[in-house]
Amino acid sequence: MGKNWVHIQDGTESEGGFDLTITKDKQASVGETITFEGKIVLDKDFGYGYFYNVLMEDGKSVL
Repeated sequence: MGKNWVHIQDGTESEGGFDLTITKDKQASVGETITFEGKIVLDKDFGYGYFYNVLMEDGKSVL
């Protein structure tokens, strides 16, 4: 898909899910502190079992 996928888990739950997924153009490192901004998309279905209730697309790192 030509994107990097970042999964954030902060311990909060919404309907059994704990994960916010962000697509971005650059890699992130495990343990790195990043603030993101981007477009939130609901109920995104890429097919092949890849469905996201909430997805941030084209996340940009901000300071």
